[in-house]
Amino acid sequence: MKVKILPAIALLLGACAISAQTQTGNAENGKRLFAKDGCYGCHGYDGHGGTGAKLAPKPLPTAAFIAYIRHPGPSGMPIFTSKVISDADLTDIWTYLKSIPDPPAVKDIPLLSQ
Repeated sequence: MKVKILPAIALLLGACAISAQTQTGNAENGKRLFAKDGCYGCHGYDGHGGTGAKLAPKPLPTAAFIAYIRHPGPSGMPIFTSKVISDADLTDIWTYLKSIPDPPAVKDIPLLSQ
C-alpha cells in the first residue's frame, strides 16, 4: 500500500532542516500581500484561522511554510506556484504572521474573569 502523503512530509522535513538559517522579510508588505492575495479569506485577517489553518502567531519555520504553500497536500488549500507568488513575497507574509502577537491570557481578559 502506497501512501501519497509521504513525499509531502519528506519535503516539509527537508525544508525544516534548511530553515535553520534565519530568514526575515518585510512585515508591512507581508500584511498587504496577505490581504491582496486573499489569504485572509480562509485564515482570517490576523492569521488565527477560520476555514483554513491557524497560521499566527507562531507560523511554521519559513522554509516549511513556503514548501507547504507550494505543495499543500490534501488539505484543500490551492497550490501557489512561484509564478503566482514569489519566495520573497511568501517570506514577507511569513514575517507578517510572525509579527502578530500572542493573544492575551484568559486571566487578563476582564469579561472572562467574572
